[in-house]
Amino acid sequence: MSEKHIRIFIAAMLLLVFLAPACKRGGHPVTEKFKIISEVKTDKDSPFFIDTKKYPSKRNSLPIGIFDSGTGGLTVLNSILELDKFNNKTHEQGPDSLPDFEAERFIYLADEANMPYGKYNAEGKADFLRELVIKDVRFLLGNDYYEAPADSMPKSDKAPVKAIVIACNTATAYGLETVRGAVDSWGLNIPILGIIDAGAKSALLKLKPGEENNAVIGVLATEGTCASGGYPASIKNYAKQNFPGNHIHIAQQAGIGLAGAIDGDLNYIDPAANTARSDEDYKGPGLNHPQFPIDTSLWAEYNFEGGNGLLIEKNDKGGLVKVQLNSVGNYIKYCTTHLVVKIVEESPGRVLNSIILGCTHYPFFEDEIRSHLMFLKQLDEKYDKIIPGGISFIDPAQSLAYSLYNCLAKDSLWGADDNVNSEFFISVPNPRLASNEIDANGEFPYEYKYGRAINSSNQFVRIVPFSDKWVSKSIKARIKQDIPTAYQVIYKN
Repeated sequence: MSEKHIRIFIAAMLLLVFLAPACKRGGHPVTEKFKIISEVKTDKDSPFFIDTKKYPSKRNSLPIGIFDSGTGGLTVLNSILELDKFNNKTHEQGPDSLPDFEAERFIYLADEANMPYGKYNAEGKADFLRELVIKDVRFLLGNDYYEAPADSMPKSDKAPVKAIVIACNTATAYGLETVRGAVDSWGLNIPILGIIDAGAKSALLKLKPGEENNAVIGVLATEGTCASGGYPASIKNYAKQNFPGNHIHIAQQAGIGLAGAIDGDLNYIDPAANTARSDEDYKGPGLNHPQFPIDTSLWAEYNFEGGNGLLIEKNDKGGLVKVQLNSVGNYIKYCTTHLVVKIVEESPGRVLNSIILGCTHYPFFEDEIRSHLMFLKQLDEKYDKIIPGGISFIDPAQSLAYSLYNCLAKDSLWGADDNVNSEFFISVPNPRLASNEIDANGEFPYEYKYGRAINSSNQFVRIVPFSDKWVSKSIKARIKQDIPTAYQVIYKN
């Protein structure tokens, strides 16, 4: 056996060891902290009730459920749709030129109305985020949805699901164990997979023997995911098994506002703006931001694009009063710069081995992140030393797809359907809830969105099918360009 084949064999065995236990049911014991958990099972008057006793026992024909806080999770779906690591007839490892999930259908939920999830913890609303995750899972398990937000009665012909993929890093970090416990309390034996462990394992597989003593694993994730410590904990946990006695350095950078900007959240980006906005309207990095300041000493490193992508306000003497990011490109430059600066300061002498794209929105912009890394590499010797020419990016979606296949294999849950029969849903603010605050753009105002409390029993949102009314032209174009396989399944062309 050649050295190349030995390396491939070892990598395959490691991947099997890493991913074998990924199909889990049950979580931490669930208390009555979240009223919705009992409402789902016992309160027939609740809009969240599910008659769990009638949940299908034969589940092969059911779809697979996937949810994210927005459209970013479609990158996960795309990886699942394109996976070809197994033989479809024997289910043994090895590609057969056929998509591994070609006989499966999917139900996808984009909780767009409540995004970005990454801000809830920072606003002291981690439990409200967990409640949102419970509601996401409850939707996938249930049958109801609305044709239009203002409809008085839901339709009830949506199929329940046989497995659930949390295609959101923040939802995984804060809600995975909670929803596993909830589903277990409902008496439903439904596997729920999260995305963080998949990314951590993949990053460790990128390390060659001996590199762990000189490497840094970068994590670019949402503010909430970084605050949870989910990725460092997972990386360290699996590193103990494979690199005992070694301390692998991890550098996290919160992509403050990046996911929101990608999905067009007006709190972070306003294409119509040409002057700096008020602090009430703009929530991104700024000169005096207490956690995410724009550091003028790093102006050369940022290399911000001009035009209305960077909104600047000056005083009478020409001094900067406000600097606001107003393009996805500038958010990328800001976040990437601070990740690299952090590595220079905290891990001198080490090299950036890989970057985990710890938000499902980020793989859309891998090329832009790479481009700014190469810019920094050429800008200064201190950056050149830590940024390799062939930097690796980890998209956890690929490993998660592998884990999902193993999960179906464990219980022989193979379907006999077709991807084209998949369904796609998105949340929008509920106009029939009198207490809801909805602005002129049809969105929740920032203060209201992050000011809500748990246990209200309110349907803050209505979940409706994807349509051009709810998915903007720019997002639709991005999906078509960057994840064409998912696009074909969504739009049937």
